[in-house]
Amino acid sequence: MLSGAFSQVLGKGSKCPLDLFVHTSAVVRFGSNMPRHLHHLLRQPEPADGFLPEKHPLQNIRGAPPTCTFKSNWTLQHNFSTLKNSDDTPLDSISTDGRSFEQRFETLRSIGNCAECELSLLLKNNTAPICYVWCDPSPWMHITQGILMTINVNRMIKAGCKVKILLADWFARMDYKIGFIAGGKLSKIQTIGLYNVETWKATGMDLDGVEFVWLSDLISSNADEYWPLAMEIARKSSPSAIKNWHRVYASINTRGHGDMNPYYLRDFTAAEIFYPCLQSACMLFQKQTDIWLLGPDQSGAHMLARNFCNHMMENRPIALFNNMPCNLLECPELCAVDDPNWAIFMEDDEEGIISKINNAFCPPESAEGNPCLDYIKYIVLPWFGKFEVVRMGDNGGSKTFVNMEEFTFDYESGVLHPCDVKQALAKAINMMLEPVRDHFKSSAEAKRLLKANEDFYLRW
Repeated sequence: MLSGAFSQVLGKGSKCPLDLFVHTSAVVRFGSNMPRHLHHLLRQPEPADGFLPEKHPLQNIRGAPPTCTFKSNWTLQHNFSTLKNSDDTPLDSISTDGRSFEQRFETLRSIGNCAECELSLLLKNNTAPICYVWCDPSPWMHITQGILMTINVNRMIKAGCKVKILLADWFARMDYKIGFIAGGKLSKIQTIGLYNVETWKATGMDLDGVEFVWLSDLISSNADEYWPLAMEIARKSSPSAIKNWHRVYASINTRGHGDMNPYYLRDFTAAEIFYPCLQSACMLFQKQTDIWLLGPDQSGAHMLARNFCNHMMENRPIALFNNMPCNLLECPELCAVDDPNWAIFMEDDEEGIISKINNAFCPPESAEGNPCLDYIKYIVLPWFGKFEVVRMGDNGGSKTFVNMEEFTFDYESGVLHPCDVKQALAKAINMMLEPVRDHFKSSAEAKRLLKANEDFYLRW
């Protein structure tokens, strides 16, 4: 668990750790202890240029909600309008009629960590808030970026939000691995983004209720507003605070590199220092956005944005930070940097998923820091509404769970054995991903996008 400024950490959509944030949107394990020599990094950095120190909203800070509505209607130049949800459910059929404030609040709060007071006040004053979802295009979509993203977006739509998914194509070129393989070409990054959208289509995301926005188009259309803001944020931000955030994030996010801090092996790049400032500017120059759905790898940028707003006496952006499962690996520091076994990916076949789950860390009678139980809590139960564990009669027989509390009680009491849980979990995940596999076999457009990204799979 993130200490101090941050809570649970989500990795980015890559099968290996990416240098920028040691990566969206993912799966890390929180069981590892932070080395003693990194503890000082959790202290609040000194404020820069008059910034007031502030607790991050992941610590339930209480503040005034933004009073903003969406002003501009940017459109995606690619043909997203042809994409339909698997059941072609129109947005206006998913109404908030009959849903009380409490129901809408609980629906959004179930997505992840947030400043509850700010969210509550916003929903009381706005029945249709604008929610932007940050997405870093990735050719390697882990299940949280695919399935959990669909769950959360559909939740927001049902809670009455107007959802816009921001495809951060322009920033993806700065990603060490993706940018290198793509050769820095924006067209290749956008092809990755289209592949991500095709995957969400196959998972049943209500695409009729979503508007997709390319970040490159957004910045190009508003360059005279965006770049001065980005430079002002950079001018008023402390490089040491940004570096500290990178170190803290890397020391907690043990995916791929374990407890070793990658910044012991190399210095920070200029892009790594400036990147959070660019992200903060994206959050702030769209002044009429009500809520951001972010992964904790954007939490540093969000804190910069809120500190900047404190300094300028402006309303601070509200954010929801996704709930995410732990790293599947027990000792990630002992595994290769490119080891993909830390998570389930949308591209994994049936045998691969069974192998990953069988080898996953799942300590008997222990729920805390147990990645298998996290997958059940955040993915399987919200998706199916139940979780069935099949056992022989002499082992207690099969049992179906409809809530996590009952399942956790049985597991911690020893009624459920890890082997039975793993077998049921692998079966549930394969059932979840089977329609996605079928879609990419049957759809000509899906097959085209998959082939267009094959360089990333061959070189991974």
